[in-house]
Amino acid sequence: MTKTNVQPIPSNSQHHDTPNNKTHVIKFRVTAEEKASLELTCKLLNLSLSTFIRRAIHNVKIEKTIIVAGGGEETLTAVSTLLAQCSKVGSNLNQLARHFNSGGADTEQIRAKLLDELADLTAFRLNAEKVLGELYGNAQAYRL
Repeated sequence: MTKTNVQPIPSNSQHHDTPNNKTHVIKFRVTAEEKASLELTCKLLNLSLSTFIRRAIHNVKIEKTIIVAGGGEETLTAVSTLLAQCSKVGSNLNQLARHFNSGGADTEQIRAKLLDELADLTAFRLNAEKVLGELYGNAQAYRL
């Protein structure tokens, strides 16, 4: 049996997800403004230039990739609290809807409670967007 000496290829952090079958390089010329625009767009979308162009050529929907890179324990606590609140609001809405749909008594009181719960749910959504926006530095996430 012959022994082959295979050298590992150093990993480049920008291209860590590039499959080995992408071995051909294509180059094209752009103006300085076009280059700056492409680089800025790729940075905002958290995509490599190759991935961005490949998706554009193949008419693949280009969406912003959100990278969660921080927050630690504070983030986990905030998200857990928000999820628990969401679960409670959802349970309350289900109970109210079940009673309301069964033709139970006090439908006006139930209707008022239902509207209160919907208002709470809207407030919860806005608070969740605000908290997550603050944790990840996107103050625009919760501005109406």
